[in-house]
Amino acid sequence: MPAVSDFLYGAIYQRQCRFANVERFVDLLGRVMDLTGSADADTAQRRVKAAAASLRGDAVIRSDAEAVAELAARDLESLATVDLSEIGRWETVTRRLDDRSPLIQRRLTAAGLAVTDAPLRVVDEFPEPFNRFTWSAFSPDREDEENFGIPTGVYFRRDRLRPLYSEALFAHEVVHTVTGQTDPEVFAMGLEEGIAEILGTCYGSLAVLPEPVIRNLLVYGRHGAERDKLWSVYLDHTRQAALLYREFGVDGLVELVGRGRAAVHDAERHVVTGTHRDLDLPRGNWDEETTRLVEFTTLGFPPSHVFSPLECLLAINAEAGLTAVEVCRRAGVDPDCGRPVLERLGAKSALFVQDGERIGYSNVGRYLELERTSGVAVIRYLPLAD
Repeated sequence: MPAVSDFLYGAIYQRQCRFANVERFVDLLGRVMDLTGSADADTAQRRVKAAAASLRGDAVIRSDAEAVAELAARDLESLATVDLSEIGRWETVTRRLDDRSPLIQRRLTAAGLAVTDAPLRVVDEFPEPFNRFTWSAFSPDREDEENFGIPTGVYFRRDRLRPLYSEALFAHEVVHTVTGQTDPEVFAMGLEEGIAEILGTCYGSLAVLPEPVIRNLLVYGRHGAERDKLWSVYLDHTRQAALLYREFGVDGLVELVGRGRAAVHDAERHVVTGTHRDLDLPRGNWDEETTRLVEFTTLGFPPSHVFSPLECLLAINAEAGLTAVEVCRRAGVDPDCGRPVLERLGAKSALFVQDGERIGYSNVGRYLELERTSGVAVIRYLPLAD
Protein backbone atom coordinates (compact mmCIF):
# COMPACT_ATOMS: atom_id res chain seq x y z
CA MET A 1 0.00 0.00 0.00
CA PRO A 2 1.41 3.48 -0.87
CA ALA A 3 2.68 5.80 1.83
CA VAL A 4 0.66 8.85 2.84
CA SER A 5 3.51 10.97 1.48
CA ASP A 6 3.06 9.33 -1.95
CA PHE A 7 -0.57 10.44 -2.03
CA LEU A 8 0.38 13.92 -0.84
CA TYR A 9 2.99 14.38 -3.57
CA GLY A 10 0.60 12.84 -6.08
CA ALA A 11 -1.97 15.50 -5.16
CA ILE A 12 0.59 18.32 -5.21
CA TYR A 13 1.78 17.50 -8.71
CA GLN A 14 -1.79 17.39 -10.00
CA ARG A 15 -2.72 20.80 -8.59
CA GLN A 16 -1.08 24.22 -8.64
CA CYS A 17 -0.90 25.50 -5.07
CA ARG A 18 0.13 28.94 -3.84
CA PHE A 19 3.29 27.90 -1.95
CA ALA A 20 6.62 28.71 -3.64
CA ASN A 21 8.85 26.10 -1.99
CA VAL A 22 7.63 22.52 -2.05
CA GLU A 23 10.18 21.20 0.47
CA ARG A 24 9.21 23.79 3.08
CA PHE A 25 5.52 23.12 2.48
CA VAL A 26 5.94 19.38 3.03
CA ASP A 27 8.09 20.03 6.12
CA LEU A 28 5.27 22.17 7.51
CA LEU A 29 2.76 19.41 6.88
CA GLY A 30 5.04 16.89 8.56
CA ARG A 31 4.43 18.79 11.80
CA VAL A 32 0.63 18.41 11.61
CA MET A 33 0.16 14.99 9.97
CA ASP A 34 1.93 11.64 9.82
CA LEU A 35 3.43 11.26 6.35
CA THR A 36 5.27 7.99 7.00
CA GLY A 37 2.51 5.41 7.33
CA SER A 38 0.71 3.57 4.55
CA ALA A 39 -2.86 4.26 3.55
CA ASP A 40 -5.40 3.87 0.79
CA ALA A 41 -6.53 6.84 -1.29
CA ASP A 42 -9.65 7.61 0.75
CA THR A 43 -7.77 7.50 4.06
CA ALA A 44 -5.01 9.74 2.71
CA GLN A 45 -7.61 12.23 1.51
CA ARG A 46 -9.28 12.31 4.92
CA ARG A 47 -5.91 12.94 6.58
CA VAL A 48 -5.22 15.85 4.24
CA LYS A 49 -8.62 17.36 5.13
CA ALA A 50 -7.95 16.84 8.83
CA ALA A 51 -4.55 18.54 8.52
CA ALA A 52 -6.19 21.51 6.82
CA ALA A 53 -8.71 21.80 9.65
CA SER A 54 -5.96 21.60 12.26
CA LEU A 55 -4.14 24.56 10.70
CA ARG A 56 -7.21 26.76 10.60
CA GLY A 57 -7.74 29.15 13.50
CA ASP A 58 -10.52 31.54 14.48
CA ALA A 59 -8.25 34.25 15.83
CA VAL A 60 -7.30 37.37 13.90
CA ILE A 61 -3.93 36.91 12.15
CA ARG A 62 -1.04 38.93 13.53
CA SER A 63 2.11 37.17 12.29
CA ASP A 64 3.72 35.31 9.42
CA ALA A 65 3.39 32.06 11.39
CA GLU A 66 -0.38 32.53 11.63
CA ALA A 67 -0.61 33.65 7.99
CA VAL A 68 1.30 30.63 6.70
CA ALA A 69 -1.03 28.31 8.62
CA GLU A 70 -4.02 29.93 6.90
CA LEU A 71 -2.47 29.79 3.43
CA ALA A 72 -1.27 26.19 3.91
CA ALA A 73 -4.78 25.22 5.05
CA ARG A 74 -6.19 26.65 1.82
CA ASP A 75 -3.65 24.73 -0.24
CA LEU A 76 -4.49 21.53 1.64
CA GLU A 77 -8.20 22.06 1.08
CA SER A 78 -7.48 22.30 -2.63
CA LEU A 79 -5.31 19.17 -2.54
CA ALA A 80 -8.05 17.27 -0.70
CA THR A 81 -10.26 17.56 -3.80
CA VAL A 82 -7.75 15.80 -6.10
CA ASP A 83 -8.69 12.31 -7.28
CA LEU A 84 -5.99 10.07 -5.81
CA SER A 85 -7.24 6.73 -7.12
CA GLU A 86 -4.61 6.61 -9.89
CA ILE A 87 -1.82 7.07 -7.34
CA GLY A 88 -3.17 4.12 -5.35
CA ARG A 89 -2.98 1.71 -8.28
CA TRP A 90 0.63 0.79 -7.41
CA GLU A 91 1.89 -0.51 -4.10
CA THR A 92 5.14 1.45 -4.40
CA VAL A 93 6.63 4.14 -6.62
CA THR A 94 9.26 1.59 -7.69
CA ARG A 95 6.58 -0.66 -9.16
CA ARG A 96 4.97 2.34 -10.79
CA LEU A 97 8.28 3.24 -12.45
CA ASP A 98 8.86 -0.37 -13.51
CA ASP A 99 5.56 -0.29 -15.40
CA ARG A 100 5.84 3.16 -16.92
CA SER A 101 9.52 3.61 -17.73
CA PRO A 102 9.37 1.36 -20.86
CA LEU A 103 6.65 3.63 -22.29
CA ILE A 104 8.92 6.65 -21.83
CA GLN A 105 11.85 4.88 -23.49
CA ARG A 106 9.59 3.81 -26.37
CA ARG A 107 8.50 7.41 -27.03
CA LEU A 108 12.07 8.68 -27.03
CA THR A 109 13.20 5.84 -29.28
CA ALA A 110 10.39 6.60 -31.72
CA ALA A 111 11.67 10.19 -31.91
CA GLY A 112 15.03 8.84 -33.07
CA LEU A 113 16.97 8.86 -29.81
CA ALA A 114 19.39 5.92 -29.66
CA VAL A 115 18.19 4.62 -26.30
CA THR A 116 19.98 1.43 -25.31
CA ASP A 117 19.22 -0.60 -22.22
CA ALA A 118 18.78 1.85 -19.33
CA PRO A 119 17.71 -0.36 -16.42
CA LEU A 120 16.06 1.25 -13.42
CA ARG A 121 18.13 0.81 -10.25
CA VAL A 122 16.57 1.91 -6.94
CA VAL A 123 19.13 2.13 -4.13
CA ASP A 124 19.26 3.36 -0.56
CA GLU A 125 22.51 5.21 -1.28
CA PHE A 126 24.31 6.04 -4.50
CA PRO A 127 27.56 4.15 -5.11
CA GLU A 128 30.81 5.91 -4.26
CA PRO A 129 32.00 8.50 -5.18
CA PHE A 130 28.48 9.76 -5.98
CA ASN A 131 27.12 9.03 -2.50
CA ARG A 132 28.10 12.55 -1.37
CA PHE A 133 25.59 14.20 -3.70
CA THR A 134 21.99 15.00 -2.74
CA TRP A 135 20.56 14.24 -6.18
CA SER A 136 17.33 12.27 -6.50
CA ALA A 137 18.66 10.33 -9.50
CA PHE A 138 21.71 10.02 -11.73
CA SER A 139 22.87 8.03 -14.75
CA PRO A 140 26.44 6.71 -14.60
CA ASP A 141 27.96 6.05 -18.00
CA ARG A 142 30.59 3.69 -19.38
CA GLU A 143 33.42 5.81 -17.95
CA ASP A 144 31.95 5.44 -14.44
CA GLU A 145 31.62 1.71 -14.93
CA GLU A 146 35.26 1.46 -15.96
CA ASN A 147 36.61 3.77 -13.25
CA PHE A 148 34.38 2.90 -10.29
CA GLY A 149 32.73 -0.41 -11.19
CA ILE A 150 29.22 1.12 -11.27
CA PRO A 151 26.89 -0.70 -13.70
CA THR A 152 25.17 1.68 -16.13
CA GLY A 153 21.49 2.49 -15.72
CA VAL A 154 19.22 5.08 -14.16
CA TYR A 155 19.72 5.19 -10.39
CA PHE A 156 17.11 6.55 -7.97
CA ARG A 157 17.49 7.06 -4.26
CA ARG A 158 14.65 5.21 -2.59
CA ASP A 159 13.86 8.05 -0.18
CA ARG A 160 13.54 10.49 -3.08
CA LEU A 161 11.01 8.51 -5.12
CA ARG A 162 7.80 10.42 -5.83
CA PRO A 163 4.81 9.43 -7.99
CA LEU A 164 4.60 11.50 -11.20
CA TYR A 165 7.81 13.42 -10.43
CA SER A 166 10.00 10.33 -10.70
CA GLU A 167 8.54 9.43 -14.10
CA ALA A 168 9.51 12.87 -15.44
CA LEU A 169 12.94 12.56 -13.84
CA PHE A 170 13.44 9.13 -15.39
CA ALA A 171 12.73 10.62 -18.83
CA HIS A 172 15.30 13.35 -18.12
CA GLU A 173 17.94 10.82 -17.05
CA VAL A 174 17.42 8.60 -20.10
CA VAL A 175 18.67 11.45 -22.29
CA HIS A 176 21.92 11.50 -20.28
CA THR A 177 22.42 7.79 -20.97
CA VAL A 178 22.52 8.56 -24.69
CA THR A 179 25.00 11.46 -24.59
CA GLY A 180 27.30 9.32 -22.46
CA GLN A 181 27.54 6.60 -25.13
CA THR A 182 29.72 8.66 -27.48
CA ASP A 183 32.28 10.38 -25.23
CA PRO A 184 31.66 9.35 -21.63
CA GLU A 185 34.97 10.87 -20.53
CA VAL A 186 33.49 14.36 -21.10
CA PHE A 187 31.73 15.79 -18.05
CA ALA A 188 28.02 16.41 -18.54
CA MET A 189 26.03 19.32 -17.01
CA GLY A 190 25.72 22.65 -18.85
CA LEU A 191 23.48 22.71 -21.92
CA GLU A 192 23.05 18.94 -21.69
CA GLU A 193 20.84 19.46 -18.64
CA GLY A 194 18.61 21.82 -20.58
CA ILE A 195 18.34 19.42 -23.51
CA ALA A 196 17.47 16.59 -21.12
CA GLU A 197 14.80 18.84 -19.65
CA ILE A 198 13.19 19.46 -23.04
CA LEU A 199 13.69 16.06 -24.68
CA GLY A 200 13.14 14.10 -21.47
CA THR A 201 10.92 15.98 -19.04
CA CYS A 202 8.86 17.97 -21.55
CA TYR A 203 8.72 15.50 -24.45
CA GLY A 204 9.51 12.00 -23.21
CA SER A 205 7.38 12.05 -20.06
CA LEU A 206 4.28 12.90 -22.13
CA ALA A 207 4.18 9.17 -22.76
CA VAL A 208 2.83 8.70 -19.23
CA LEU A 209 1.98 12.14 -17.80
CA PRO A 210 -0.60 14.71 -18.91
CA GLU A 211 0.64 18.14 -19.90
CA PRO A 212 -0.81 19.98 -16.83
CA VAL A 213 1.04 17.64 -14.46
CA ILE A 214 4.35 18.26 -16.23
CA ARG A 215 3.66 21.98 -16.10
CA ASN A 216 3.11 21.75 -12.33
CA LEU A 217 6.31 19.75 -11.91
CA LEU A 218 8.23 22.44 -13.77
CA VAL A 219 6.79 25.24 -11.64
CA TYR A 220 7.54 23.47 -8.36
CA GLY A 221 10.92 22.20 -9.53
CA ARG A 222 12.29 25.06 -11.62
CA HIS A 223 10.50 28.15 -10.33
CA GLY A 224 10.64 27.56 -6.58
CA ALA A 225 11.92 30.30 -4.29
CA GLU A 226 14.94 29.98 -1.97
CA ARG A 227 15.82 26.50 -3.20
CA ASP A 228 19.29 25.16 -3.94
CA LYS A 229 21.11 27.06 -6.68
CA LEU A 230 21.28 23.89 -8.77
CA TRP A 231 17.60 24.25 -9.69
CA SER A 232 18.03 27.76 -11.12
CA VAL A 233 21.08 26.51 -13.03
CA TYR A 234 18.90 23.82 -14.62
CA LEU A 235 16.40 26.50 -15.64
CA ASP A 236 19.16 28.64 -17.14
CA HIS A 237 20.27 25.76 -19.34
CA THR A 238 16.67 24.95 -20.26
CA ARG A 239 16.38 28.49 -21.61
CA GLN A 240 19.50 27.86 -23.69
CA ALA A 241 18.10 24.58 -24.98
CA ALA A 242 14.80 26.32 -25.78
CA LEU A 243 16.62 28.42 -28.39
CA LEU A 244 17.81 25.22 -30.06
CA TYR A 245 14.38 23.62 -29.83
CA ARG A 246 12.73 26.69 -31.37
CA GLU A 247 15.21 26.61 -34.26
CA PHE A 248 15.64 22.87 -34.85
CA GLY A 249 12.77 21.06 -33.08
CA VAL A 250 12.95 17.60 -31.55
CA ASP A 251 14.82 16.26 -34.58
CA GLY A 252 17.69 18.71 -34.10
CA LEU A 253 18.00 18.02 -30.38
CA VAL A 254 17.96 14.25 -30.96
CA GLU A 255 20.75 14.57 -33.52
CA LEU A 256 22.82 16.77 -31.20
CA VAL A 257 22.44 14.33 -28.29
CA GLY A 258 23.57 11.49 -30.55
CA ARG A 259 26.78 13.35 -31.38
CA GLY A 260 27.84 13.29 -27.73
CA ARG A 261 28.86 15.64 -24.97
CA ALA A 262 31.68 17.44 -26.73
CA ALA A 263 29.23 18.44 -29.47
CA VAL A 264 26.71 19.60 -26.86
CA HIS A 265 29.34 21.77 -25.17
CA ASP A 266 30.26 23.23 -28.54
CA ALA A 267 26.59 23.98 -29.20
CA GLU A 268 26.42 25.86 -25.89
CA ARG A 269 29.20 28.13 -27.12
CA HIS A 270 27.11 28.84 -30.22
CA VAL A 271 24.07 29.63 -28.06
CA VAL A 272 26.00 32.09 -25.90
CA THR A 273 27.57 33.81 -28.92
CA GLY A 274 24.27 34.00 -30.80
CA THR A 275 25.44 31.76 -33.65
CA HIS A 276 23.31 28.71 -32.80
CA ARG A 277 21.29 29.08 -36.03
CA ASP A 278 24.49 28.21 -37.92
CA LEU A 279 24.73 24.77 -36.32
CA ASP A 280 24.57 21.91 -38.83
CA LEU A 281 21.50 20.19 -37.39
CA PRO A 282 18.31 18.88 -39.01
CA ARG A 283 15.08 20.80 -38.45
CA GLY A 284 11.74 19.17 -37.70
CA ASN A 285 9.18 17.78 -35.23
CA TRP A 286 7.96 20.68 -33.12
CA ASP A 287 5.59 18.77 -30.86
CA GLU A 288 2.64 20.98 -29.83
CA GLU A 289 2.45 19.94 -26.18
CA THR A 290 6.22 20.09 -25.78
CA THR A 291 6.30 23.55 -27.33
CA ARG A 292 3.69 24.83 -24.87
CA LEU A 293 5.61 23.38 -21.93
CA VAL A 294 8.93 24.84 -23.08
CA GLU A 295 7.46 28.28 -23.77
CA PHE A 296 5.59 28.31 -20.46
CA THR A 297 8.65 27.31 -18.43
CA THR A 298 11.21 29.53 -20.10
CA LEU A 299 9.09 32.54 -21.08
CA GLY A 300 5.47 32.50 -19.98
CA PHE A 301 5.50 31.93 -16.23
CA PRO A 302 6.21 35.01 -14.05
CA PRO A 303 8.16 33.65 -11.05
CA SER A 304 8.86 36.85 -9.13
CA HIS A 305 5.58 37.47 -7.29
CA VAL A 306 6.69 35.58 -4.17
CA PHE A 307 6.05 37.15 -0.78
CA SER A 308 6.12 36.41 2.91
CA PRO A 309 2.95 34.65 4.13
CA LEU A 310 1.51 37.81 5.67
CA GLU A 311 2.30 39.86 2.56
CA CYS A 312 0.72 37.23 0.31
CA LEU A 313 -2.46 37.05 2.38
CA LEU A 314 -2.83 40.82 2.18
CA ALA A 315 -1.83 41.02 -1.50
CA ILE A 316 -4.54 38.65 -2.74
CA ASN A 317 -7.12 40.86 -1.04
CA ALA A 318 -5.78 44.24 -2.21
CA GLU A 319 -8.65 45.21 -4.48
CA ALA A 320 -8.82 48.69 -5.97
CA GLY A 321 -11.09 51.03 -4.02
CA LEU A 322 -10.74 49.29 -0.66
CA THR A 323 -9.16 51.03 2.30
CA ALA A 324 -6.18 49.48 4.03
CA VAL A 325 -8.38 48.53 6.98
CA GLU A 326 -10.90 46.87 4.64
CA VAL A 327 -8.13 44.87 2.96
CA CYS A 328 -6.90 43.70 6.36
CA ARG A 329 -10.36 42.68 7.50
CA ARG A 330 -11.04 40.84 4.25
CA ALA A 331 -7.75 38.97 4.76
CA GLY A 332 -8.50 38.23 8.42
CA VAL A 333 -5.48 40.25 9.52
CA ASP A 334 -5.31 42.62 12.48
CA PRO A 335 -5.23 46.13 10.91
CA ASP A 336 -2.66 47.34 13.43
CA CYS A 337 -0.34 44.62 12.15
CA GLY A 338 -1.43 44.59 8.51
CA ARG A 339 -1.56 48.27 7.57
CA PRO A 340 2.21 48.94 7.68
CA VAL A 341 2.87 45.63 5.87
CA LEU A 342 0.37 46.58 3.17
CA GLU A 343 1.94 50.01 2.71
CA ARG A 344 5.42 48.53 2.27
CA LEU A 345 4.03 45.89 -0.07
CA GLY A 346 2.39 48.48 -2.32
CA ALA A 347 5.71 50.25 -2.69
CA LYS A 348 7.71 47.16 -3.67
CA SER A 349 5.37 44.61 -5.27
CA ALA A 350 4.20 46.35 -8.47
CA LEU A 351 0.82 44.69 -7.86
CA PHE A 352 -1.07 47.73 -6.60
CA VAL A 353 -0.67 51.40 -5.72
CA GLN A 354 -1.84 52.71 -2.37
CA ASP A 355 -3.14 56.28 -2.36
CA GLY A 356 -3.21 57.34 1.26
CA GLU A 357 -5.42 54.87 3.09
CA ARG A 358 -7.04 53.54 -0.08
CA ILE A 359 -5.91 51.13 -2.83
CA GLY A 360 -5.89 53.41 -5.86
CA TYR A 361 -4.87 51.00 -8.63
CA SER A 362 -4.54 47.23 -8.50
CA ASN A 363 -3.70 44.36 -10.84
CA VAL A 364 -4.47 41.78 -8.17
CA GLY A 365 -7.94 41.04 -9.54
CA ARG A 366 -6.49 40.43 -13.00
CA TYR A 367 -3.91 38.02 -11.64
CA LEU A 368 -6.49 36.13 -9.60
CA GLU A 369 -8.64 35.78 -12.71
CA LEU A 370 -5.57 34.62 -14.64
CA GLU A 371 -5.00 32.01 -11.93
CA ARG A 372 -8.58 30.76 -12.19
CA THR A 373 -8.50 30.42 -15.97
CA SER A 374 -4.98 28.99 -16.29
CA GLY A 375 -4.74 26.82 -13.18
CA VAL A 376 -1.37 28.44 -12.39
CA ALA A 377 -0.65 30.27 -9.12
CA VAL A 378 1.10 33.58 -9.84
CA ILE A 379 0.93 35.34 -6.44
CA ARG A 380 2.75 32.91 -4.13
CA TYR A 381 4.00 32.72 -0.56
CA LEU A 382 7.27 31.39 0.82
CA PRO A 383 6.64 28.97 3.70
CA LEU A 384 8.72 29.72 6.77
CA ALA A 385 12.02 27.87 7.16
CA ASP A 386 12.50 25.70 10.25
